[in-house]
Amino acid sequence: MSWWRRAFPLDLAEEGHFSRREFARFLAVVSAGFTAGIGYLWLRKKPLETAPEPTGTHELAVALGRASDLQPGQSRLFTFRDAQDRCILLRTPTGELKAYRQTCTHLGCAVRFRGERLECPCHEGFFEVDRGFPVQGPPTRPLSGIALETRADGSLWAVGELPKPTNVPTRAAACPRDTRMEVRS
Repeated sequence: MSWWRRAFPLDLAEEGHFSRREFARFLAVVSAGFTAGIGYLWLRKKPLETAPEPTGTHELAVALGRASDLQPGQSRLFTFRDAQDRCILLRTPTGELKAYRQTCTHLGCAVRFRGERLECPCHEGFFEVDRGFPVQGPPTRPLSGIALETRADGSLWAVGELPKPTNVPTRAAACPRDTRMEVRS
């Protein structure tokens, strides 16, 4: 016997015994339950929205090795605040060093660097490497940036968090789905 037959033990001949009023009462109870659940989640989320933003400074600087060790198009993973705070250090094809949190802003999957863009393999989300803005897929918020510092001896350090960028990117990055098909007549 299927699970729904056990949950709703009605025979076709008996279904006329249940009135529209009972069905409407059932829908009202279920709707009230959903509304209460959503209200509870909203109340739990409200204190998190009013929490202060990070100040942008970090007590500890994290050594990332030598800046010259990373070639253009390469990346390296590191942890910043603790073992769960995974970040990605990359050198763009133009030679700039960038660091971002490795957590996708959509559902928290691990972001990876693929030559010219950062990609989230879970839902095919892509981010530009210059500022971490999403250019394709479900993510709508930019990646969190990490401030880098190159010291006099050539060593590279992660020294803090960058403020979230607020302006949309001025140029559109190339997405793999932007290919246009020719129309043949």
